[in-house]
Amino acid sequence: MGRTLLLIGICACGLGHGWGAEPPATPTATAPAAVPAAVGGYAFTVGTEQVYAYSLKQSVAWSSAGDELTYTSTLTWKFILAVVEAAPERAVLEATILRVQATHDGPGSRRLVDSAAKDERDGRDDPLLGHLLALYGSVLTVVVIPATGAVSEVRGGDAIVARINKQSPATLPGDAPPLDAAARAAFSSEALGRIWSQLLALPSEQPGRVPLGPPLGGEIERVWQGSAFTLRLPAGVERLSANLMGDPTPVAAVLTELTGAGSTSVKDGLPGAGKGELGFLLTFQALTQPVVQRHRLQWELTPLLPPR
Repeated sequence: MGRTLLLIGICACGLGHGWGAEPPATPTATAPAAVPAAVGGYAFTVGTEQVYAYSLKQSVAWSSAGDELTYTSTLTWKFILAVVEAAPERAVLEATILRVQATHDGPGSRRLVDSAAKDERDGRDDPLLGHLLALYGSVLTVVVIPATGAVSEVRGGDAIVARINKQSPATLPGDAPPLDAAARAAFSSEALGRIWSQLLALPSEQPGRVPLGPPLGGEIERVWQGSAFTLRLPAGVERLSANLMGDPTPVAAVLTELTGAGSTSVKDGLPGAGKGELGFLLTFQALTQPVVQRHRLQWELTPLLPPR
């Protein structure tokens, strides 16, 4: 559960973090050779709607004590974005999730959930991915500054947490549902705001700070050139530290070799097509055994229908 909820928390920016299994080879992300003109702000109009698909793929090549494994997870949301309020200084958007699909593949693991599957074959009973179906039909309210794409608030996460807890209730009276804590962390306004801030981010003349969600801490930089960007560690920083597990068996990790790139666009005043990728190396000790993970993430936002 924790691994997949963290995958949700990656979004369009980058460091999502499925630690126990997932991406691949050495990241080779570079900025596009041809750089389009800079993107202006959004021009939201009340009543406008646009259907999108957002897809995320995370792979992890895992090496320890001579063993090498690769796991890949994917997540796709199909959603409709509607403008419900619009002013130069503030806009309110509603995102209704129309379909959720997720997979997890690797040695000894082949998992799939799909909210569109019939006859309860959607994968709701899967212990790793089944909780993601709670996103289907959910509505998120996003408050954004049109000129910059900065998100100040996201509402609707509490309803998702309630759905997850209903799917996986407490086994004993008085106990908290088993997924409650992880769900609250993944779908808090802060966590969702981090996702949507990166999804709606617009170019700026100065490097932008991208906060990394748990279990990582700190920030990376996004540097714009027109509508294209690169992701990097801040100047003078060669590594980041993370606590993957706390007591009684703490696990500390070091992140290095971070590279990433992508692009964004605005079409008809709304978010247009965008994509990106990110790679990094993670090293740590697990039960005194050295572990090396090479992560790679790829994401893409695709408008599916003309705005209406």
